[in-house]
Amino acid sequence: MNSNPVRSILAVLAGFVVLSFVAQVMELALAGTVSGGDVAGYEEYFAVMNRPAMQAARLGAYVVAAVLGGYVAARVAGLAEMPHALAAAALQVLTLLGGMTGEYGAFTPRWLWAALIVGTVPAMLLGAAVRARARRAGTA
Repeated sequence: MNSNPVRSILAVLAGFVVLSFVAQVMELALAGTVSGGDVAGYEEYFAVMNRPAMQAARLGAYVVAAVLGGYVAARVAGLAEMPHALAAAALQVLTLLGGMTGEYGAFTPRWLWAALIVGTVPAMLLGAAVRARARRAGTA
């Protein structure tokens, strides 16, 4: 990865945190917008989020957040962008697997869990590739 292990760890964690935070904020904004305000409790939240259009929006928002997370991991790493984004993606996949098997995992359809898990790695690598290309071109 990087010759500086602290920077490598920070890069992986930064990509993971950005993805998680941005995805959650976008998801809550979608739920709040569709429900007309605050969503009271998990039952109401999942009733809103499990509508077909909302599932598609959730998946799209997640992909955007994952691309951004991959970019941030690569930016913080400075070098070896792809391995850092891949490590952040692996951490996110483990988190998704934990969420899928956790207390609220049954509220989200299995196909959506699978799509989130499968989409994590390519989306984060895309973000890292954008950053790597910009670095090589001298534009970032």
